[in-house]
Amino acid sequence: DGNYCLTCGSDKTLKLWNPHRGTLLKTYSGHGYEVLDAAGSCDNSQICSCGSDKTVVLWDVATGQLVRKFRGHGGVRKLFSK
Repeated sequence: DGNYCLTCGSDKTLKLWNPHRGTLLKTYSGHGYEVLDAAGSCDNSQICSCGSDKTVVLWDVATGQLVRKFRGHGGVRKLFSK
């Protein structure tokens, strides 16, 4: 909806930003290697990310807690469907 921005990278974290103010809202840590991609759910309640550690992680946006970690994935085609 344009109110949030997700970044991910080699620091093994995922970051949620307010792009209008340029402020960091929350940092999510749980990947063992760099985070390659991330997407938010339609209702903005969850984030799904994938990393070089061959894991896909589902996050709770509000709490920052890891909800579930899926291991052994070699690639991700689409994180959330509309």
